[in-house]
Amino acid sequence: MSIVKAQLEAVRAQIERLRVKEETLIELLRELSGEPPVAEKTARKRAPSVKPHVLDFMREMGERGATTTEVDNAIRALNPDVAKDTVGSVLSRLKSEGALVYDGERYYEKRHAPQRPFDGGLRAVN
Repeated sequence: MSIVKAQLEAVRAQIERLRVKEETLIELLRELSGEPPVAEKTARKRAPSVKPHVLDFMREMGERGATTTEVDNAIRALNPDVAKDTVGSVLSRLKSEGALVYDGERYYEKRHAPQRPFDGGLRAVN
């Protein structure tokens, strides 16, 4: 199911890029034909949130967890237009909210975080 979701997001990103190209070409045609430019510009659309994709990816990674780079690469495969520090910011925010745990160089979904013997002792580290 996550593969289908990823493909859907990639298609949506392509559609958005094509819409921007279409608007540019329409404006160019207007200028070349001598028509006045359209006075009313469309409002800039906010990029879709990557947070759900980060959570989905972290769920898939399970006990392996993932580094910031691994998460960033996976999200960029879905949406190449993600701003430079967006994924890192989302990971940090999810950690602050308690949804993720950072241990060493890896993030884990809270339920898959490695447990140390004196951290509550629910699970041993494998």
